[in-house]
Amino acid sequence: MVELSRRERKKKETYENLLKSAMELFRRQGYEQTTVEQITQLADVGKGTFYNYFPTKEAVILEYSRRKYEELIISGREASYSLKERLNHVLKNWALFMTCERELVWVAVRNRDGAEIDKGLHYGLIGILSHGQRVGEISKDYDPVFLAESLEGMVIQHFMHWYYTGEGNLDREMERILSLFFDGLGEKKLKAF
Repeated sequence: MVELSRRERKKKETYENLLKSAMELFRRQGYEQTTVEQITQLADVGKGTFYNYFPTKEAVILEYSRRKYEELIISGREASYSLKERLNHVLKNWALFMTCERELVWVAVRNRDGAEIDKGLHYGLIGILSHGQRVGEISKDYDPVFLAESLEGMVIQHFMHWYYTGEGNLDREMERILSLFFDGLGEKKLKAF
């Protein structure tokens, strides 16, 4: 492990302090109501310092979400879990995160075009699905990228519906998505055209 110089340690501490202060204020008073000046006051740094680390308030949310997605994927890679259990674990915890952090997650989702937010979850799902193929838990007939994109599409669509309508239970929806993903649409499985 490479030791950081004093200056690098200080920069990392400032970055983490700004992130922590922003998230505390977002949770306490809401994203829209929080200003950069309030964040820097709580972090005890100059206002300009914020912009040395984050170009916008949205960038703080994107970093927070990226970290949460990374934690979800890492926790879902438990060796003792089957593929279905891994995906269930990841999606249930994702739904919990989305439900508990509703306002903050919406900022990340609406700013996701071209952002890194989805890539951690995307690549993590590809890894989990690829492993499932390697150990024979699922068919190797489909590219794991296709499978991950299909699963992500269902997850994001259900989140959007839940967010806009306030209807349903996101956790339950994740169970239904996995059931459809693994069990198909009915007794007669669809055949390739």
